Amino acid sequence: MNMLLLIIGMGLCSFLPRYLPLAILAGRELPAVVETLLKYTPPAVLAALVFPAVLTPSGKGFELTLANPYLVGGAVTFVAGMVSKRFLLSTSIGIAAFYLSRWLIG
Repeated sequence: MNMLLLIIGMGLCSFLPRYLPLAILAGRELPAVVETLLKYTPPAVLAALVFPAVLTPSGKGFELTLANPYLVGGAVTFVAGMVSKRFLLSTSIGIAAFYLSRWLIG
């Protein structure tokens, strides 16, 4: 019984924060400032997830050298994205750079 209550509680904790804003704001016009801020939410979340893994891959502090294949791959992905403006292309180029730098480093 306790496990069932835990599962139901966790389901509600996951569902309600996603559903309530949609239910409350449905049919309302959001201010332009809020819409602008919401446009930047996905890139900000992605950056918050990616940067720690790129800058501190071992978890023992910053590794800001060319010996860090994660940093090389991340930097190449960023540059490729800025130049090409294509997600799949820049991601593929970054993955190739990561594996190439990892192969070269040994």
